[in-house]
Amino acid sequence: MINIFAVFVVTFIYFGIHMIWYFPFVLGNKWLKLVGKESEPKEKIIRDTLIMYPTSFITMLFLEIIINATGTTDIFGTIIVSLVVWIGFVATIGINQNNFNDRTSILLFIIEYGFYLVGFILAGIILVLWV
Repeated sequence: MINIFAVFVVTFIYFGIHMIWYFPFVLGNKWLKLVGKESEPKEKIIRDTLIMYPTSFITMLFLEIIINATGTTDIFGTIIVSLVVWIGFVATIGINQNNFNDRTSILLFIIEYGFYLVGFILAGIILVLWV
């Protein structure tokens, strides 16, 4: 059974992790350097943020659906499910995107797609422990 309230809560946490991940003093400045930019326009940041919250909700909803469908009930199982989902969808898409965009930096890949792994694992743990 899907707990929609839990999905909303983990979406907020997942979204927060993403925001912190890209703070200038965390990985934001390094990311800007790796993509050859000095900054992002505020309008783009606002637009991206408005788009990201509903898409994050959908991602967390599907993570909850997958956790439920696999019958996962413990932290270890959730970590495995999150890792498999990340490898099967995010990492493979990320590799293709980086390839098509001639991005060869492993560090850039880790910054851009590592967040999703961390976010999936933390969100998955919260979802599976939510009672």
